[in-house]
Amino acid sequence: MLAHKMCTVVKVDVIIAVHNAQETIEETVKSAMHQEIPANLLTSLSNVKFDVVVCCYNDASTDKSIEMLYTLKEEYANNAALHHDESKLIMKTTLLVGTAAEGTSSRGAGYARNQAVKLRGMNTSHTNNSTDDAKCFHFLCILDSDDIMHPTRIAEQTSAMMSLGYGQHGKHLSEKALMGCQFDRIPRDSTWHYATWANSLSDKRVVLEQFRECTLLQPTWFISKSWFKSLGGWLEAPMSNEEMNKLKSADSSNYYRLVHSSELRETSPGVMSQTLRLAEDTRLFYAHLRAEGTLHLHRTSAPLVSYRHRVGMSQSSGTPRKLLMQLRAKAWEDIVFFGKKGPDNETVWSKNGFAIWGAGRDGKDFLKALSPEVASRVVCFVDVDSNKIEKTKFYDNPTIGRRIPILHFSLLAKNANKCVDNVVFGRVSKEKKNGDAFDTNKQIDTTRKCEEPKRKKQKTKSRHEETIDLSVLQDLPVVVCVAMYRTNGALESNVASIERVEGKDLWHIS
Repeated sequence: MLAHKMCTVVKVDVIIAVHNAQETIEETVKSAMHQEIPANLLTSLSNVKFDVVVCCYNDASTDKSIEMLYTLKEEYANNAALHHDESKLIMKTTLLVGTAAEGTSSRGAGYARNQAVKLRGMNTSHTNNSTDDAKCFHFLCILDSDDIMHPTRIAEQTSAMMSLGYGQHGKHLSEKALMGCQFDRIPRDSTWHYATWANSLSDKRVVLEQFRECTLLQPTWFISKSWFKSLGGWLEAPMSNEEMNKLKSADSSNYYRLVHSSELRETSPGVMSQTLRLAEDTRLFYAHLRAEGTLHLHRTSAPLVSYRHRVGMSQSSGTPRKLLMQLRAKAWEDIVFFGKKGPDNETVWSKNGFAIWGAGRDGKDFLKALSPEVASRVVCFVDVDSNKIEKTKFYDNPTIGRRIPILHFSLLAKNANKCVDNVVFGRVSKEKKNGDAFDTNKQIDTTRKCEEPKRKKQKTKSRHEETIDLSVLQDLPVVVCVAMYRTNGALESNVASIERVEGKDLWHIS
């Protein structure tokens, strides 16, 4: 059974951060206020009573957003009976509105969402008359102020969450789950490559590609409120001096905060980096994973969210690519490199070092984003480009303090007889093709053979003389910093040929 034996009440708070959204906020709020239970879930949710609150927080908008929210609130309050019809299984919903004080400045999406989460608790009718959270499910349903929820989203994601069941210790698995859903785009086919990728990920790929992107799109998130609170919510900027000092001193007694070291330096006297208010989804996504939370993509016959694309209008479009790489590199360090250690107090990554696949822009940016301790464990770059291998030969960056050799990727192969026949090349392309742009579950052919590369000790000149024994390369773990699904399978075939295990001794970053 889907329903909790001890609980028939499911609270859902739809969280909407609002900033200058007058063009879209009415449609967004109305989509959240009109939720229903589809026929296919009538039986499984028959014992569930929904308590839905749409929580909108206005983050110092300078347009008419707050006026529109107050108008909507009054409309729904005066006509509450019209929006709840049990015979049609339409959920009863309440609209709550909060706003920043007049004359204040915007604090960013992370701050606004945290304030929206607090609105139910600040509303006396819901505080005094609602069921105790300890006796029911309580979920947060995230929605952007320019996106649209389809009518069955809450019912579908609630059902999927409750279907996760119980773990070994008697706790419901939804308590540590982050669930996304499939979406379509407005306009149709905008950012088609990203949308196709995100909607087609298997359960396995949702986890294995976690360092390439947030594999679950934030406006589709459904998460337990208690778990959200245990993570500390979204990062807010500017941060308090106390929290900033804890980050600088690596004090882990508080919530985990994904902040790159470059963001802790003053950009000018007394002024901290302004990037702290950016990429709030990325920061919370990796906080969830570091706390060993689980990822789930709920698949339905029709998408549950319409995700609007407005060129230059979203915060994500203004987030620097370099910052995202820095945050993913830091998350990879904290979750993987410094992750679960063996009896020797080492991880597979820290013990003998690791290789970076791709000596281009992304590979170099990944290296530069690493902390000095982790960067010192990079043994080599590997690549397919003969110019980088035979002419450039080394990556020499004074801040690293040493020259890192660039070698052919086949030297990493555990069995050279299984490596790709003289290298598979593919043209990097973002062009849309007929049918599916790519298949994230495609099986790669690694049966083609090539001559075993010579394996011998090679001395490389560096600021600190060091010798690389090429025989150790066969066991090195690898971080791949070349984009997947863009070379007609060439990259994937080459990576498969070195026989590493994704999620163990191989991770994709780009």
